[in-house]
Order: sequence, then structure tokens, then C-alpha cells
Amino acid sequence: MLRTILRSVVLLALAVPLLGVLWVTPTLAQVDPRVEPPDQIVLSGRVDVPRGRTVGQVVVFRGSVNVQGVALGDVVVVSGKLVVSGQVGGSVVNLDGPVVLAESAQVRGDVLSRQEVIVRRGAQVEGSVRSDVPFSLRGPVGWFGAFAAWLAVTISALVLGLLLLWLLPRASDGVAETAHEAWLPSAGWGLAWLIGFPILALLSMLTLVVLPLGLTFLLALGFLFSVGHAWAGWIVGRLVLPEKGPYVAFLAGLGIVRVVGLIPWVGGLVWILAGGFGLGAATVAAWRSRDAGGKHRHGRRRLEIPAPSREAASTASTAGSSRSGFDPEPPPQRAAP
Repeated sequence: MLRTILRSVVLLALAVPLLGVLWVTPTLAQVDPRVEPPDQIVLSGRVDVPRGRTVGQVVVFRGSVNVQGVALGDVVVVSGKLVVSGQVGGSVVNLDGPVVLAESAQVRGDVLSRQEVIVRRGAQVEGSVRSDVPFSLRGPVGWFGAFAAWLAVTISALVLGLLLLWLLPRASDGVAETAHEAWLPSAGWGLAWLIGFPILALLSMLTLVVLPLGLTFLLALGFLFSVGHAWAGWIVGRLVLPEKGPYVAFLAGLGIVRVVGLIPWVGGLVWILAGGFGLGAATVAAWRSRDAGGKHRHGRRRLEIPAPSREAASTASTAGSSRSGFDPEPPPQRAAP
């Protein structure tokens, strides 16, 4: 009897977990895991959300959107037409185009458009509806973009200036001296660079034969004016700190030029004018160096070897004769009496 009781307990212990598994498995099979609806992101084209379909976010850069089903997120169109006749869980935004809300449209967020917003009778909007909204990048984003451009130009001028001072120290001194002594010709040549070089590049592009040369000129224009901008910082630094080292003077001058470039509506003008003046000063300095036979050769003394005197030559000749064992000139003989 004891054996029978023990066998029954063991069978019950094995059966309970098995029954639990058999009961839970159908229950789990009936519950579908939550699937996130897909987002619709299109660069150029049309997005249709038909009735009975659910999507997430809808973003179209150029094209049109027609929502008849359900959009759980926002619906954004950068340029195009936007029509809603279904449900939108977020906001409806059109940066450049009209928005049409049909009679059956339901929007839980706001409706914003740069153009007209047409709301049919019966449409439901929980947020605000605003048309003629001026979308722009002003504010923190715009300021950050302007500062990023200023920082990129500053770093480029800094690297170019340090390389020029390291590779061409004498030429750098010549550019600074020329800009201080002949600032008017430097400004004139800078104006010639500002006007003549772009015109030359455009004229070169008019002919198919020299079209590659014109494209090369246009590509080189930005680099040349960056070099001129670095020269301008060096010129200002030498004017402000003439007794300091070259690198300290360059950093100070470039800092002054770039701080002036932070003024709104002045930064681009400063870059152009400073670059042109720097190129003009470098042009005049190169021309002066050419006329003077090269600045690195100007003022250098030639090593002159003095010609030997007669006495030194006679001494050297006598010493050479005594070493060789013969006398080049026999002594004169006296006449017999």
C-alpha cells in the first residue's frame, strides 16, 4: 500500500508541471507580439496611406502625401501637397505647400503650413491650426551654422599662415614690409585680383577648348583668397606687434581679423577684402624681389679673395725652389780682371 501511495505522489508531481505547460502554451500563442508600424520617408515622390493601413512617421522632402488610414506619428512635407482624410496621432506640417483636411480627418496635434490650410466641415483638430507660417533657420540653428562657417575659415587661415611662415620666412617678411611701405600698390593689385581673376575664369569657361582651365581657375579662387587672408593676418600682426616673434605676431593679427569677421553682414566682406589685399601685397613683394634679383640675395656680400703681393709671391717661389733642389735663376758671374 505504501508503494502505491508513493507511486501516486510521483505521478502527480510529474503531471502538474506538464498540465501547466499544456495550459500556458495555447494562451501565449494567442497573444501576438507588438509590432511597430513602419515609417514612411521619401526623398522625392508620393506617399499614400490607404484606409485600413497604419504607419508611423511620414516624411516627404519633395512630393505629396495622402493619408486615408492611420499615421501614429507626425506627417511632414518639405515641399508639396498634403491631404489628410484619416487619422494622424501627431502634428501635420507642410514647410512649402498647402494642407487640406477632409471631412473625416482627425489630427491630435497641430496643423502648420507655410501656405493655406483648408479645413473641411467635420474635420477634427485637437491642436492649433495656423497658415502662412514663416519657416526659417533663424535662431540657435542659424547661429550655429554661421559660427561653424566662421570657425572653418579661421582654422584654414591659421594652418595656411603657419605653413607660410615655416616654409617661406624671408618671403613672409617681404610681404609684410611691402604692405606697410607700399600699401597703395598692394591695394590696387588686390582690386585687380578681386575683379580680374573671376572674369578670367569665366571667360575661359566660354570656350570649350580652355574649359578645363576655367574650371581650374574657379577651384583655385577659394584657395588663393584663403592664402591672401592668411597674409592679411600676418600683415596686421606685424603692424601691431613689430618687435614680437613671427608666430606671436601672426596669431595676434589673425585674431584681430577674425574677430572683426564675427560682425553680422561683415564677415564675408572682410574675408574678400582681406584676401584681396594679402594677394596684392604678395604680388608687389614678388615683383620687387624679381627686380632686386631676389630678396634672399639682396645685400649679400661676395667673398673676395685678395690677390697675393709681390713679396709673398717671391717668398713662395724661393721656398719652392729650395725644396726642389735647383735655383731657377743662376747668380750672375763676375768678369775676370
